[in-house]
Amino acid sequence: MQPVNRGWFYAHFPERDGALLPAVEIFDLMDLGPMPPLAEGCVRLKLSLIAVAPMAKTYLELPGNDTGADELGLHRTALGSPSPCEYIADVVESRSPAYAVGDKVWGMGPLFQYRDVRGDGADQPGRQPPMKAMPGLAPEKLLSVVTASAGITAYCAVEHHVCGRVEAPFEERTVLVTSAAGAVGLVIGQLYKLKGCRVIGVTSSREKADRLEGFAGYDAVIAYKTEDLDARLDELAPKGIDVFIDNVGAEQLDAGARHMKIGGRILSVGAIGEMDAMVSGDVRGFKEYLRVPARELTFGGFLMYNHFRRIPAAAMALVGLLAEGKLKSAETVRHGGFEDWADCVDRLYDSQTFGRMILALDGNGPA
Repeated sequence: MQPVNRGWFYAHFPERDGALLPAVEIFDLMDLGPMPPLAEGCVRLKLSLIAVAPMAKTYLELPGNDTGADELGLHRTALGSPSPCEYIADVVESRSPAYAVGDKVWGMGPLFQYRDVRGDGADQPGRQPPMKAMPGLAPEKLLSVVTASAGITAYCAVEHHVCGRVEAPFEERTVLVTSAAGAVGLVIGQLYKLKGCRVIGVTSSREKADRLEGFAGYDAVIAYKTEDLDARLDELAPKGIDVFIDNVGAEQLDAGARHMKIGGRILSVGAIGEMDAMVSGDVRGFKEYLRVPARELTFGGFLMYNHFRRIPAAAMALVGLLAEGKLKSAETVRHGGFEDWADCVDRLYDSQTFGRMILALDGNGPA
């Protein structure tokens, strides 16, 4: 008997009074019917771990997020389409010599509970590194770091950004990272620390800030909800900031720009602070842009979808750093059913996570 498949779809336009609705009111869980018999040369995957990421909302087709990113390969999720996701899955049936039942694979695709993919060719899933060959590299750590929307973005952004005008030795550079407790920011901060930089993070609460300082080795972390961001940057970086990696936008982007050194570099990786404005198109924007010519700053952007060719090398580097214990992963793991995904997305936007948020399905995830 073939298993019954289910999937999460962008089903309702997410606006109410100009604000973005919660995910539980945007997405619908739909019954897709029984899976067909598995074709020759294919493998059947059943999701066991789902990376809950901001892309669930930021990738929606909305009036205010038509940024031109489609030209670089990022296709916004159209109304009626399945949500994208990154996952760890178990091979539950195989008609391919490349995969056996029980193998674990990771990848990105539509958020369906089951997926049939070819065992070779363009859609071949990536096999999880054997656990005995990589001691301590548990599946949730792999999903937390070695994915396009987390560690691979962080690694490529750092390597992309350090090649610019900033000429001071790494140990003399001060780096600012916003959304420092998020899946991308947590890795970015650690990578710059490995290079010898002084790293200042920004996160929501003092509890998260204290945890970041102890866990990831940040030199200092600002809790923007309870502390004055400008005043704290004056205190922590009196000579200014060399490199600013921004994952938030809006007020935090402006605050960081006010504290840049002459010739400093700003890299915009995300703008989660503009999420509600993407519904109406009334995006706040970068109000301190005059700092760019006045202080001869370099302001750039980074989108992972334009750098797919760099993924294999980045993944190998990250796996190596994890295996050597030089890079730490942090996960907020929720055990539950496939039907809990939308609620997990809302928890992510309520700042209830530290590091990567992962939904572990029906006891298949970490103990």
